[in-house]
Amino acid sequence: MSTYAKISRLGKIVSLIEHKPGISLAEIQEGLSHYEESKPISKRTLERDLATIRSEFFIQAEYNNALQGYKIDDSALDETYEFLKLVEFASVGKLLKDGKTDLSKFSDLVELDDSSIFTGIHLVKKIITAILQQQHIRFKHINYWENTEKDYTITPLRIKEYLNRWYVIGVPHKSKEIRTFGIDRLKDLDTAGASMIKYKDYEEQLNRFHKIIGLNFNEGDGKTKRIKLRVFHKHLKYLQSLPLHRSQQIDWQRGQEHGIVTYRIVPNYEFKIQILKMHCFAEVLEPSELREEIKSMLQEALDQY
Repeated sequence: MSTYAKISRLGKIVSLIEHKPGISLAEIQEGLSHYEESKPISKRTLERDLATIRSEFFIQAEYNNALQGYKIDDSALDETYEFLKLVEFASVGKLLKDGKTDLSKFSDLVELDDSSIFTGIHLVKKIITAILQQQHIRFKHINYWENTEKDYTITPLRIKEYLNRWYVIGVPHKSKEIRTFGIDRLKDLDTAGASMIKYKDYEEQLNRFHKIIGLNFNEGDGKTKRIKLRVFHKHLKYLQSLPLHRSQQIDWQRGQEHGIVTYRIVPNYEFKIQILKMHCFAEVLEPSELREEIKSMLQEALDQY
């Protein structure tokens, strides 16, 4: 079985368990059979898949005695979110790979909104290899605003995708704080020897990305807050299909004009921009300081007209 096919199947298993806590092995097998590209799998194969999900992707999909079926542990929500994103990228990767057999036909069928997503993508493999082998990387970083270049040596820890751009997160030489670099702004990248920096020593800093939208977690007091929005019911469909953040929860009853959307998040600049994008379809209810800030930003925008 190809890597693409296996990742796809594991993703379907995780998705089935996530959407129906307490699901049985037989129900998972039945659910997989609904995907026309999936061949029937045995109970033994399914059990091996579950073991792989636990050991390689750290998603604790275990049998729950109370539910008499399988459930993903609540502590594994971040891992589940990241894994399902990986499955999405793998699906796109397979599409691109298959498309190479007839590139002219592929380009007729698929229109990429922004081809600059591929800028610097050739560096990703080298960066991932450096992460796995615990090596430094060195490169020149281009500052478009100041039209300058600066040499850096960092220990790469993670790669992150945001808004169709790829970033490497790492620890610069002689620094204790992680920093993010846009991969499309790097050139002359190469490995630079073994690093003594340990990933586990920076997990707390890296985990701050889970509490924000985007890249900036050093804004304001940096504390996680409960954000409550009142959103027009037709716009709720967009939030359901494309959540702003993994903590998003929607409370809406059929027939209601508005629903309540809550987040547990650090309200950084990127999050505020997402609220502004919803303009008249969303109202900040809590906290009061964020409500006043968004109100002020909307007024400033109105004053431009």
